[in-house]
Amino acid sequence: MGTLEWLNDDFGAYLAQDGCTVSAPDEIAALLLPKDERVPTWSTRLYASASLAEVLPLPKEIDAVVLDGSGAIKYLAEMEAPIVVCVLDRSVADETAAEIIVQLRNTRGEPVSIRDTLGWTPPIGVEALAFTVAL
Repeated sequence: MGTLEWLNDDFGAYLAQDGCTVSAPDEIAALLLPKDERVPTWSTRLYASASLAEVLPLPKEIDAVVLDGSGAIKYLAEMEAPIVVCVLDRSVADETAAEIIVQLRNTRGEPVSIRDTLGWTPPIGVEALAFTVAL
């Protein structure tokens, strides 16, 4: 969730593991948003933050939610998923989104380590906070 247009652009990028002998890299979209209905993969859904209110509440079968940026994070209190990950752009001086995240994380769930549990290290200037949500 977040800036859907940017995400769609990023999905066109190719992904390959360094030193891997696979014949060709694959587009990120092929992994996260496969077009074949028989693919045993995640049921990834993308929603633009500008129209997120129109699709709430989210379907019950969603196991995790990633809220990208302040526009999406303002809907944090309405997320009913076992795991919520919030991604913040720290180059922006506004602390409103960070305050919302910390308040809800402290009252509704337990912190999840992005590095240890999810195996991801955010790039410089980006902060990601993850936590479980008691349903």
